Amino acid sequence: MSAICGYVGPAEPAVLDLMLAPVVYRGDRSDVASMPGIGFGFRFWPGRKGKSDAIVRAGDTLGVMSGSFAPATADPAASLGTLLGDDARLATLDGNFAAAHWDGARRRLTLVRDPFGVRALYYVEHAGTFYFASELKQLLAIPGLPIELDAIAIHKYLTFSFVPGEDVPIKGIRRLLPGRIATFESGRLTVTPYFTLAEAIDPALEDQSTAVRTIREHCEAAVARRLNDENQVALFLSGGLDSSGVGVWLKKAGVDVHAFSLDFGALGHEKAQAEEVAEALGMPLTMVPALGGDVASLLTELVWKLDLPFGDAVTGPQFLLAKAAREAGFSTAFNGEGGDQLFGGWTSKPMISAQLYAGMYGEDSREELYLRSYHRFYGLEDELYTPAFHAEVGTPGTRRAVLAPYLNSQQAQTFLNRVRLADISLKGSQNILPRMDRTAQAHGVDIRAPLFDRALAEASFRLPTTLKLHGASEKHVLKLVLQNALPHDIVWRRKYGMGVPVTQWTLGSMREQIEDLLGPDSVRRRGLFQENYVTRLRQGQNTPDEIRRRRVGERLWTLAMLEAWLRVFIDGRGRVPEGVA
Repeated sequence: MSAICGYVGPAEPAVLDLMLAPVVYRGDRSDVASMPGIGFGFRFWPGRKGKSDAIVRAGDTLGVMSGSFAPATADPAASLGTLLGDDARLATLDGNFAAAHWDGARRRLTLVRDPFGVRALYYVEHAGTFYFASELKQLLAIPGLPIELDAIAIHKYLTFSFVPGEDVPIKGIRRLLPGRIATFESGRLTVTPYFTLAEAIDPALEDQSTAVRTIREHCEAAVARRLNDENQVALFLSGGLDSSGVGVWLKKAGVDVHAFSLDFGALGHEKAQAEEVAEALGMPLTMVPALGGDVASLLTELVWKLDLPFGDAVTGPQFLLAKAAREAGFSTAFNGEGGDQLFGGWTSKPMISAQLYAGMYGEDSREELYLRSYHRFYGLEDELYTPAFHAEVGTPGTRRAVLAPYLNSQQAQTFLNRVRLADISLKGSQNILPRMDRTAQAHGVDIRAPLFDRALAEASFRLPTTLKLHGASEKHVLKLVLQNALPHDIVWRRKYGMGVPVTQWTLGSMREQIEDLLGPDSVRRRGLFQENYVTRLRQGQNTPDEIRRRRVGERLWTLAMLEAWLRVFIDGRGRVPEGVA
């Protein structure tokens, strides 16, 4: 619940105020520090345990950090200087943070981001100065910075439903990937990883009871590491296995927990499960209404505070959930994100099936199968893209290249673990965690996802794959861990996912917003998409071979969020949109 920014080079210190102005919702106090050729800015909520309350100044060094370590330290920014030179500490470094350190003696700037990518860091070089910031809109406040759409980044977004990799949809601006340290010295930027996951199957974990005990201990420790002496926290509870498990471990840690769950009205299907878990664990539960009209009313604010385009409609409900928790007086919330990625969730099954029968019918490569699993516009480019946009996006390999390092990784020998590397590094670190953090930060809520824990993740890569995907039972070891702590039907029921009723929304209560964003005039003016295809989608017509009705809404939402993002960040240069406080 904070934001940082800074520069190295011939900039005016006043630029720090310009860069902090777009993120006033990330704190109620600001701090700036500058010396010749260097400046740091910090927006924060003071007095929150485990977080820094100011920029650290010590002689000719500066340190600033958004977020906290796990386990927490009193003033994390103060330890950056020694931390960054300590290989042993880097080998266990964990938490949710983005930080910057200036070594005046060496004239060296160091940036570091947490292992899984909860907190973001963007950077750009402009007019001889290197700038960095927590949010994209902070960099767009730099006077004279050119803003030009990156077509290839948009092309990737339309496949993945988020923008993967270091690039963002504005040329010249890049982001530091999770688990990386960047140094800027003598005009040169060097980026190195300090965290990577690798398969190392432990024969001792072939014994099921040993494996269950090991994972239980890691899960409990992951939750404990993320408690900064709070005695009361919110829990975003879906009623599924993962968030329910976090509730179990929070209660075991002796914390008072107030659960918040989404209520999609007649279109929801997990309300009863959330109520059952809350009753079983003795937690008060607040149901948060999440209807299409609720999301429609905040769409522009949501796009602006998300900072990047995210094509999953879960962002709207997540925004409402964080808002409700904050209004109830909570500044810290836990959730269950990460279980599918760490332990082989239901989305792994189609990839495993395809791999088992590979070569029988001349089907697509594993990269292409994975890209199709996102169910957006991979393979539909000829129908969707205008010829001019099609010519800008490059060869088909630009998206497969994003996946190849994971699906063909030498860091894992089993195919399931290669899929999990892709899931963690892409779906988790570049989609789930960033959107989770943005929707919570928008309301001053510090969100924590203990299943994205470094030691727990490393332990999961020591497990035999049969303890993750055990026949038709996904996340098998996690079910065994929780089978005596939760109701039987919560642990062993079929996985459904959150089930946001996005098709009913986009074709119903959000139709006015969809018409504005994707109507013929808007589509022609933008010049990226073919009007006929978008019109068919707005009329509820999907591709002939697509039998799932929700795909219409998923594709409409993906296009609508992109157009809304383009209006705010390209047309409006990231300035506060009209009507947003």
